Amino acid sequence: MATAAASQVAFSAPVGSDRAVRSSGIQGTNSLSFSNKPRTGTALSCDSKAAAQRSHVRKVLCAAVQQSSKVSVVPLDLESAKEPPLNTYKPKGPYTATIVSAERAVGPNAPGETCHVVIDHGGNVPYWEGQSYGIIPPGENPKKPGNPQNVRLYSIASTRYGDSFDGKTASLCVRRAVYYDPETGKEDPSKNGVCSNFLCNSKPGDKIQLTGPSGKIMLLPETDPNATHIMIATGTGVAPYRGYLRRMFMEDVPNYRFGGLAWLFLGVAIRTAFFTTKSSQATLSSIQTISGLTKH
Repeated sequence: MATAAASQVAFSAPVGSDRAVRSSGIQGTNSLSFSNKPRTGTALSCDSKAAAQRSHVRKVLCAAVQQSSKVSVVPLDLESAKEPPLNTYKPKGPYTATIVSAERAVGPNAPGETCHVVIDHGGNVPYWEGQSYGIIPPGENPKKPGNPQNVRLYSIASTRYGDSFDGKTASLCVRRAVYYDPETGKEDPSKNGVCSNFLCNSKPGDKIQLTGPSGKIMLLPETDPNATHIMIATGTGVAPYRGYLRRMFMEDVPNYRFGGLAWLFLGVAIRTAFFTTKSSQATLSSIQTISGLTKH
């Protein structure tokens, strides 16, 4: 699940005021709010003990948004389009892309498995941040014998330049769908998710059928580079926001110099379910983030 809001005015929400932030145990000299006002200071401290005294709070991790050096990206002509690309490749004529890597993205004790999948499209299936790719898994459609599998949509978790910053790859955040029989408690492979398991099991060099890109609802608003962005997600719903954050803070894009404020509230079952891949950690190391309150 992912929800986004971008605004130049205060965002009215229970956790959206300085008072709410202070009451959660966050302390520091900063003046932070959901409004597009000047902010001072570069760090926040967090009194997790004080926050834990509140009955509904388990733990709080907080820090101020801070930008470090940026990475050069190519080709810059990916910035020239006035409208996002849509459905360049359709289900009846998909693009054959190549798997670069499929890496477990969560800790060993996390419930379930989430994978970070990098796809090489050779620069032939460009997209914008917030769009989705369609994946056609191999095999026959069980409901339509003789026909290919249906398209599964996945939010793209990288910017248009990809994790290699060269405009030739795209990344997906995929939760492996596994079915357990409610009576025996054992896994039933015949009912596991077809596409998620195909992607998580894929090896470098494997070929996949790609459609899209699709979607305009979740595009990163860029008309005001000083806007405030509030992003709320659970689990793999963070995928488009990973692309947003990399574009805002990690990439050196000449025509988009983000100077606003970005808030990300990400919910996961337990701390080890937070994404641990090197690329995700690199994204976080380019900024400092504020994580939301974890409830019992």
